[in-house]
Amino acid sequence: MPDQIRWGVIGAGNVFEYKSGPALYQTPNSELVAVMRTNAAKAEETARRHNAKRWYTDAQFLVTDPEINAVYIASPHYLHPEHIALAARVKKIVLCEKPIGVSAAHAQQAVDVCRANNVPLVVAYYRRFWGIVQAMQKFLRAGAIGEIVTARAQLSDLFTGDGERAWLTSRAKSGGDALANSGAHWVDLLRVLLGEVSDVMAYTSSKFSGWETDDTALVQMRMASGALASLTSTRRAPIVTNELDILGTEGRLFASPLSEGRLLLHRRGREPELLTYPRVGVMHTEMIAALIPVLLRGELSPLPGEEAVAVWKIMEAAYRSAEEGARVAVK
Repeated sequence: MPDQIRWGVIGAGNVFEYKSGPALYQTPNSELVAVMRTNAAKAEETARRHNAKRWYTDAQFLVTDPEINAVYIASPHYLHPEHIALAARVKKIVLCEKPIGVSAAHAQQAVDVCRANNVPLVVAYYRRFWGIVQAMQKFLRAGAIGEIVTARAQLSDLFTGDGERAWLTSRAKSGGDALANSGAHWVDLLRVLLGEVSDVMAYTSSKFSGWETDDTALVQMRMASGALASLTSTRRAPIVTNELDILGTEGRLFASPLSEGRLLLHRRGREPELLTYPRVGVMHTEMIAALIPVLLRGELSPLPGEEAVAVWKIMEAAYRSAEEGARVAVK
């Protein structure tokens, strides 16, 4: 077993800079060795800023760096399968940003190539490791609010496009935006907290942006348990919202904002309790802290690629529902 996880980063751009990068080198037994960007000047500057030893402009050269034993992939979605395959074939641990590719087929390709090469594949659904989400799981398992009846996830922010990342508003290159990009984390959270999704009804719109991709999505889900859930996501509102409201036969769990760890627990016959679960560091900090010991022990991925496949199947059903105007089963 290795004594340290030594990272190379493919696509060391916006997500690496603001959500993940510092966690890779501030976590014990985790080191950032090299970064890769297609623009040499930006790659060199990113390496300098984060104290990486080396920088590359070609993913093939990065994955074959002998000092690297794990690769974090934050490249454009449509390049995920290619970059995952490069890393897997040289036996490197793979951590990939969601949603893994632009379809369930892409995500399955990633699972297959990592399995064939006997390397772990981890999908970066980092919110699962936040204290507030783990507390919600514990309350639900303990029956604190009884049987789940309904849940509502609401998220909004303002995205007006990014000239340097034009792929984000290309359906072929991103897979989608309000749902497949922003909403993927929340589809995952609903699965984690409520269980599997049986079928969906959905609407999507690009009215307020004119993009190829959806700027707004509304997805209604029927869970295997019989609970009903909804996800509303928009990229065209100036007020940032991220909240999750779960109602049960004995109470309510209301996270708002989830990102700040504020949780209202209201149980039948009791006064509401306002609980706080502060985060530390950048958004990936808790996930990397939990992941490193698992990888060092050679254990199975705590977030295997199959989780990305499952989320993609729900999102594909939602996009199909929006296009056909019909309820679609998740298969």
